[in-house]
Amino acid sequence: MELPDLTLGLDGTHVLITGAAGHIGSGCVAAFLSAGARVTALDLTEAKLQILGSHDNLLKVTGDITDSSQLESAFETAYATFGTIACCIALASLDLDVLNHGESILDLKTEDLQRTLKVNVEGTFLTCRTWLQHIKDRAQPNTKNVSLVIVGSESGHFGERINPDYAAGKSAVQFGLLRSLAADVPRIFPRGRVNVIAPGPVDTALFQRLCREDPDLLYREAGATSAGARPIPVSDVAKGVLFLASENWSGSVIGQVLNVDGGKQGKLLWTQEELQQQK
Repeated sequence: MELPDLTLGLDGTHVLITGAAGHIGSGCVAAFLSAGARVTALDLTEAKLQILGSHDNLLKVTGDITDSSQLESAFETAYATFGTIACCIALASLDLDVLNHGESILDLKTEDLQRTLKVNVEGTFLTCRTWLQHIKDRAQPNTKNVSLVIVGSESGHFGERINPDYAAGKSAVQFGLLRSLAADVPRIFPRGRVNVIAPGPVDTALFQRLCREDPDLLYREAGATSAGARPIPVSDVAKGVLFLASENWSGSVIGQVLNVDGGKQGKLLWTQEELQQQK
């Protein structure tokens, strides 16, 4: 009996990660390097990228995902260093912790909405388009692990009462954009794939600090709303990204959303205190 190859098969694959210096991004960089991949880490500034340190298989480039010329330049720099970018992780976005919050859509200013959608939707759209053009121009028939992974969010499923701008943006990329690209990518490269990973609350240093400041946050975001009743380790998100990147492991997975959320069932809509106030 011939045994199957159960390795990830990412050794030597060139992966470009946007938002690479963030909490999840840096975890993905480390995971891909551990798997033997060549990694181009893209973020806004060199100062942000310093957190990643140095590695023989790591290239750090700066760029703004909302600027198509900067994206194209970053891809060309990456190609000149490590060759064809087979895999792209479209991670960069404005996260909830940097957005203005209100108590309702009534508190959301038009300029807040425009800023969020500019980065989280348009920036992701441009990243995907730049990668697919690169695949069309540079990929060879034997290029392995031709895969696009868009990083969505539980917010794209369940909404965010205090940040509908963020929820709307994530829904756009993990539904409409995903479904469109799932039909488009294989026409450009027959074995090409696109999928989404949608994390729940991730156990970053920032989330831990917010939980210390608001003791009820962990209960609302995980304890009362997910089967696992705990935040998601960054390493679990990174492993999910590697799974979707690997042609060996997910070669027939196309147009899917991988929920890495501990079995999240929704949002806690009312606290007991709020219900008491309604009486």
